Amino acid sequence: MVQTISPVILRNSFLFKEVGTDVLSDVVKHCQRMELLAGETLFEQDSEPDAMYFLEEGQIHVVRHYASGYEVILATEVPYYVIGELSMLANQPRTGSVVAVGNCDLIRVSRDGIEAISRQHPDVPLKALKHLGKRLYKFNLRVRENAIGNVRARIASALLLLANEQNGEVHGLINLTRLARATAIDTDVVEHLMKNWTSDGILEIQGQTVTVHDIDALKNIAG
Repeated sequence: MVQTISPVILRNSFLFKEVGTDVLSDVVKHCQRMELLAGETLFEQDSEPDAMYFLEEGQIHVVRHYASGYEVILATEVPYYVIGELSMLANQPRTGSVVAVGNCDLIRVSRDGIEAISRQHPDVPLKALKHLGKRLYKFNLRVRENAIGNVRARIASALLLLANEQNGEVHGLINLTRLARATAIDTDVVEHLMKNWTSDGILEIQGQTVTVHDIDALKNIAG
């Protein structure tokens, strides 16, 4: 038996916080429930954005894949996260894959459904865009404030792990491109910081061999 969708559930999402119950009653007519089992993929990176989703129960990973085969978990999200709304509204390919960590219950709204809702209630997309704008603005500020410190900390933490938190030659060869992808940082930024730390005497680089001379300095940078 298919369970009906309560309009109240949608109000848990930031997209519909300011939308009236009568309007939400119309919105749910365009929604479909769906289940995603643990380990299943909701959609793949670079796929066409044909819908957006509301995570009602469960937990998902947002995963970014690279041509080399590496992948990075960009985020872990919980109810009532909205999935895929930006790529759908911008009509751009998905920027990452979404994978269920455990069994998930979701509510799906197709592109056709969103367009129908927008025609019926023009104020809905305006209110949604208002919230999206606030979220992007706050995110942009957070990125600017934390970018420098986070970059240094992520690289230092990765080196500490590779060096087993002790001075001496790091076991194995260090490929800057792989280190950059593992820490989700541009390669040129990693190279610049590594050169600075070499000049400061924290470490030494010869080819792909890294030797740590001041493990305490790396620990301070990593926090």
